[in-house]
Amino acid sequence: MRFNFYAPASIAPPTFMVAVVVLFSSSFSTNIHAAPTLKDAIESAWARHPVSQARAARLDESAAKRDIAASWMADAPRVSVSQKTDRWNQNAGAREWEAEIGVPLQMPGVRTARGVVAESEASRYEAHAAAEKWRLAGDVRETYWQARVGASDLVLAARKVTDARVLSADVERRFKAGDAARTDWNQALAALKLAESAEADARAKAFRSERAFLSLTSLTQLPSGDESRSTVPLSLDQHPQLRELMSEADTARARQQEANATRHDPPELSVGTVRERAAFGESSAGSVVLRLTVPLPSGSRNRSRQATAGAERIEAETRVPQARLRIEADIASAAEEVSQATRQVEFAESRLNLTRETHALLDKAYRLGELDLPARLRAEADRFDAELSHARAQLERARSISRLNQASGQIP
Repeated sequence: MRFNFYAPASIAPPTFMVAVVVLFSSSFSTNIHAAPTLKDAIESAWARHPVSQARAARLDESAAKRDIAASWMADAPRVSVSQKTDRWNQNAGAREWEAEIGVPLQMPGVRTARGVVAESEASRYEAHAAAEKWRLAGDVRETYWQARVGASDLVLAARKVTDARVLSADVERRFKAGDAARTDWNQALAALKLAESAEADARAKAFRSERAFLSLTSLTQLPSGDESRSTVPLSLDQHPQLRELMSEADTARARQQEANATRHDPPELSVGTVRERAAFGESSAGSVVLRLTVPLPSGSRNRSRQATAGAERIEAETRVPQARLRIEADIASAAEEVSQATRQVEFAESRLNLTRETHALLDKAYRLGELDLPARLRAEADRFDAELSHARAQLERARSISRLNQASGQIP
């Protein structure tokens, strides 16, 4: 890529090149240090979450369970070695050595059922991780809006201090000129101190809410922008919370099928060799042993295992319709909150316009000497309260939209 720069004749070449370098450096620095978004905040918080950090280990666990389920061995092989001798009684030279290796066999029906359980548990973990990220997104959203409200209150409180300082200076000038009483100056100073106290309180609240958000997300500044509108809601079956419960129900059904297929302990196939000698001087003889051990079924044991799996399945399946109703109610409530918050913004905006107009008229009347200071201070307080209500109403509407997206299962 090639750039051609043409410097005006009135600008010296070295000065022009320095300006170009500064322009490109500032632009590059702006791109690098761009403010993060709410999505960046959620991803940053999720990277530190225990479920996210344990993801690799959980995937290894799922792969190991699949391998175990696909194996024909129900458990680890066992090796046994034994010796029989008459040294301690007759000592006629009788000896017998036996070595054997046994492998528990996994029956085909059990093998298939355990494979289904392994796949179901892997899906359940993915659904659990998605639900955990969704719940974390809700925490990030709430702390973010708390920080935004605190920052907005601090801005308004600081502006109120500025206005009170300007009014106090004006009253002081009038007092020194003999156009205002000492009581007016005292009232103006008291209003200034009250505004400064409110600003200090707002600053402390803003600091706490901001630190709570930054500690949760490990970011260095608040994100820019917000969720100004609701996104297209997911179908309920795709909702992270419902998917988690549905996957738990699938796993419970798979475990019940495994319990029904496992009616007794796995049979064991053993292969061994025997080396024996009857007495001193006789040659040793060897033989091969092939043994199949089949455990007998136990009715009470199987019934307990099947009943436990059945109870867990019923509990898991019962949670799904209950959660569906609860999610539908949460979405409806969040949508109603958005509607009411929008109306509150309209009311606050109308009130703000009226108080600003009234404040301008009363301020003019005060400057002309047609209004006393207490009425002027009341007008100032009314305007500040209207501005605060309007700013909070706008933030509450944005927060209600964020809550609607959260209730709908959306993650930025």
